[in-house]
Amino acid sequence: MEASPATSSRTLDELENYLTSYSELPRELILKHDLLRVGHWFTDAALELASQSLVKSYRLFSYDLMPMKDMKRKEHRKIPEWFTIRRGMYGLRPVSIQTTLDSSSPYVIDAVDGRAKLLLDGKEICEVYFPKPLKYYTRKFDDGTAYHEIIAFGYFVTVFRNCQYWGPDEECRFCDINMNARQMKESKDFTFNAPVKPVDYMVEVARSIEQDATEEVGFAPPIDFLITGGTILKTLHGKDEVTFYSEYASALKWVGRRRFVNLQTNGQDKETMKRYRAAGVDCHHSNMEVWDKRLFEWINPGKNRRVGWDGWVRSMMDEVDVFGEGNVRPNFVGGVEMAKPYGFETVDEAVKSTSDGVDFMMRNGIIPRFNQWRREPGSNLVSQHPQSAIPLEYYLQLMGNYYNSWKKYNLPMPRRECVHPERRIGSGHGTYDDILLLNELPDYEAQWDRGYNEGLKGCVTN
Repeated sequence: MEASPATSSRTLDELENYLTSYSELPRELILKHDLLRVGHWFTDAALELASQSLVKSYRLFSYDLMPMKDMKRKEHRKIPEWFTIRRGMYGLRPVSIQTTLDSSSPYVIDAVDGRAKLLLDGKEICEVYFPKPLKYYTRKFDDGTAYHEIIAFGYFVTVFRNCQYWGPDEECRFCDINMNARQMKESKDFTFNAPVKPVDYMVEVARSIEQDATEEVGFAPPIDFLITGGTILKTLHGKDEVTFYSEYASALKWVGRRRFVNLQTNGQDKETMKRYRAAGVDCHHSNMEVWDKRLFEWINPGKNRRVGWDGWVRSMMDEVDVFGEGNVRPNFVGGVEMAKPYGFETVDEAVKSTSDGVDFMMRNGIIPRFNQWRREPGSNLVSQHPQSAIPLEYYLQLMGNYYNSWKKYNLPMPRRECVHPERRIGSGHGTYDDILLLNELPDYEAQWDRGYNEGLKGCVTN
């Protein structure tokens, strides 16, 4: 099938052509990629149905195709963190999708006979489920700070809300971390806007999450956390980057029981990684963002100047020796390879470059993640150059190659111990784990059902 125009349009016939042409891929992934690629919109009735769900945290980037100031109904405080598509005309298995707002999207979530449904061309495609809130989302500190703005959905801890890579000569060009922090503050709708989260706040929220999980399950279950934040070029609060993030990692790891700590930072030398390991880090994500060396230098000017492509690749390989196979999961911004004006001009070129990188990494025990590029308007790439949606073919071909390399090198299944039961089956902002779980987990739907219907206890005790 010919590549579709890189636009935000989509018709039902086009979608069905993709389902036919890429029949070797799970059809859930095809629809998910398109929903992330062009975003989606909520009617008033859908927002009402989602009003009691897990609210979107805007924890790092905005992941929206429109700025917060254009959300006239204050959608940013009403939409769910993710939603799940299921059943419908294509018999879909449940797959979660991170909410990505675009008022011009052809995909609309609406209420039909009192139930949330996904529509395309005004036709009902499938059922939609919203994530259930966690108990600690109702709690606040004495100063009014909501617990869930310290740790999102029981997992995600953005300890530094800014990045010291500033401006077009330093900041990653796809990134809107600084702009997102600014729009959150300007909205006056979030309870915590300081750039650095206090260690004691993080410790208290993690304790609360662990206590709720233990009470529900009957014993202390394994719990995953992720610590992330912007780059620290020199010092922050008198600490260099390694010392700053190690303090959070140690506090999160050793204050509780059976905790598995992920950390996202720059690529570093092996000795630095050993320091992180000693501090309590179990899995490291040195997010490279794009594989091609020429594009790495353009898209990541600060990372290129500080570490460089060769240094980054060497770091990821060293991390496997320190953290072990399956515990090195660098992120890539899938699709940014085709960004204007210097990205690859054809799908074939982009797919080959990134697939070669995937195969190289997996051959060395690295299991990369692909966070689908959302073309946030506050980023340098989108503010300086018109950026059309990346062709759907790119994502589908890349994920097929990703799965084949994972199988070839007999790599482990992704770890799935998030305290939110629905997050234990895949991640919302990409399909890198979905394709492994959908193809390899024999009781996939049964596990999702247990989490949705029985909560964390249903996941842990079965």
